Amino acid sequence: MPQEKTYKRLFLVIMGLMLLPVLLQVTHIPPIRKLAGYIEPIEKVNPSVESIMDGSYQQYLDTYAAANFGGRGFYIRCYNQLLYSVFHEATNNNIVIGKNEEMYLKQYTDDLSGITLKKKFGTADSAKIAARQNIIKTLELIDSLKAHDIAFLVVLAPSKTAIYPEWLPDSIRSNNFCLSKEYAALFQEYDIPHIDFLPIFNSLKTSEKYPLYTKFGSHWSQGTMPFVADTLLRSIEGLLHRPTPHIKLIDSNITQKYSNSDKELESLCNLLFPLRHPKMPWPKYTLCNIPRNYQKPNLLVVADSYFTLLKESPFTEAFDNVDYWKYNETSYSKIPERQNQIAYIDRYAAITDADVVMVMFTTMFAYDYLFGFVETALKTFEEGDVYDGSKYVEDQINHIIERIKSDPQWLKAVEQQAKKERITLDEALRKNAEYVYEMDFKKK
Repeated sequence: MPQEKTYKRLFLVIMGLMLLPVLLQVTHIPPIRKLAGYIEPIEKVNPSVESIMDGSYQQYLDTYAAANFGGRGFYIRCYNQLLYSVFHEATNNNIVIGKNEEMYLKQYTDDLSGITLKKKFGTADSAKIAARQNIIKTLELIDSLKAHDIAFLVVLAPSKTAIYPEWLPDSIRSNNFCLSKEYAALFQEYDIPHIDFLPIFNSLKTSEKYPLYTKFGSHWSQGTMPFVADTLLRSIEGLLHRPTPHIKLIDSNITQKYSNSDKELESLCNLLFPLRHPKMPWPKYTLCNIPRNYQKPNLLVVADSYFTLLKESPFTEAFDNVDYWKYNETSYSKIPERQNQIAYIDRYAAITDADVVMVMFTTMFAYDYLFGFVETALKTFEEGDVYDGSKYVEDQINHIIERIKSDPQWLKAVEQQAKKERITLDEALRKNAEYVYEMDFKKK
């Protein structure tokens, strides 16, 4: 009899575990944070005789159920927490766990160890040849900018791997060649205005009380922002040959509450419990020494995500307008018509409106020199002021139509829409392309 009770209890436990996802799906108790990171959207498959017969609809249902069952985020966070706590590993392949719980992005460790160099150029000699050719083009661009009275500044932002290699796993060894250092030497040789923060940060590393990067972040920390912002403003002041505001620190604000950027890698680990955050500065600062009758210059920035913290800081208040070309792909600006992919804005106006063009990159982006901005700008100057907004929009819509035609399932859905709405296929294609353009490209 006792054995029978044990079996019944075991049966109830098993059934409870099996029904738990359904319960969580319905009640959403306990509430669990959404998983961080990019999630590939599941393309919907409409039920039809064809999709059922070829198995695509059943496959869609399986994929959808696996990605949306109740408590999925909870189970994933539990598994990730177990793996991290017991084995000191992350399930995110883009994160490298180092000594003392330091986290690094794999893209930067690949750069440090020479993996990226081998993929992109093969050998250091090939990379050096390409670098010198890029410098020649950069000099050509500087001449074009000078003709329009525009200053040019390159900023080499240091990566966490370059400043704190001592916390990397022993399995990751540094390669002898560093392309960003090669560029820094070439900028010096050809007298190209630049700021190399690598030696600056290495000197600060020994004197500063708090780390320049948090344990769980890959970008320079909030604590370094006043120094970085002031250094940039003083350099721009020298380039423009007129006074600009400087930065004044109001409060260091030492805290264990981190900004999203200071704990971004921890977030991407999707753990169940937050990690312990050592105290770090999250400073408050403002502009000071604002010149009398100060005329704010315009700034065009071409950079990776390292500029994001500056974009959201008092640094931008020193300028009338700041156009931020992220990865030389997407333009962010307070001017509405420049809020778009850079292929579909008036690039000539954006460049020539600037008083200063600043390009900022980190070590791993040295292999994609200045994000292709040199070629973009030279082509823009070659074409001149020939921007036709309607033409660019039309080109993009035509490009989307071709994308629809090349995707059998998408094209089939548009054909069904055309029949349902009793319009021609061309009209349906145009209608869908215009909708996609509005959603994906117009960021107003």
